[in-house]
Amino acid sequence: MKHRVLSHYEHKTRGPGHSTRGSNPDIPNAYRLFFQESMRSLGPTASMFPSSRYLANALTRPIDFRRARTVVELGPGTGAVTNEILKRLRPDAKLFAIDINPIFIDHLSATCQDPRLVPLHGSATDLLSLLTPHDVGPVDAVVSSLGLTGMEHRSRMFIMRQIGACLASHGTMTQYQYAGHFEIAKLKLGGFNEARFLRRFFAEVSVGRVLLNLPPALVFTCRK
Repeated sequence: MKHRVLSHYEHKTRGPGHSTRGSNPDIPNAYRLFFQESMRSLGPTASMFPSSRYLANALTRPIDFRRARTVVELGPGTGAVTNEILKRLRPDAKLFAIDINPIFIDHLSATCQDPRLVPLHGSATDLLSLLTPHDVGPVDAVVSSLGLTGMEHRSRMFIMRQIGACLASHGTMTQYQYAGHFEIAKLKLGGFNEARFLRRFFAEVSVGRVLLNLPPALVFTCRK
């Protein structure tokens, strides 16, 4: 059953003859909502703009969707990557989309009626406890848009351990970092080297570039 937090939209969109569809004029435009929330809480949102379709494609391309039955998305925001995952997902699979911002969870629930989507409000640091009520077995893929660069080291370490605990032995994790942050770290100017960090948890980490994103990004494909 879909776990939903609809308090932000329910009173606006539900009533005689109304449904919670993306065409409802009371539901904010995804770009506008994302920008508003980034201005309100840039730290957790970690960006001012939603992922481009090119970045979304790069994050989903490494996943074997023919095999994947359970996918977890961390930091779905307004659903730019979520929609790309659902396009590729098997009819019998589930996508658990976890975001710390309840406004984003409201938006996903109100604009996407796909029964394979399970939006969950919570922190990625509580990943295992959020999945437990849904009887989720080993996770086939994790797609992360979390801003690891701006997190406290303790938090990102804890998140990686939780991902490692739930990810299947054949599983894949994808994560991105803005290219500017990576270049600063590579020059040893005090930035966070995300590739080096991820290699502490995964045997194989490959890096790809996505120039057609604002700002340009690097995508890390991680396998055990």
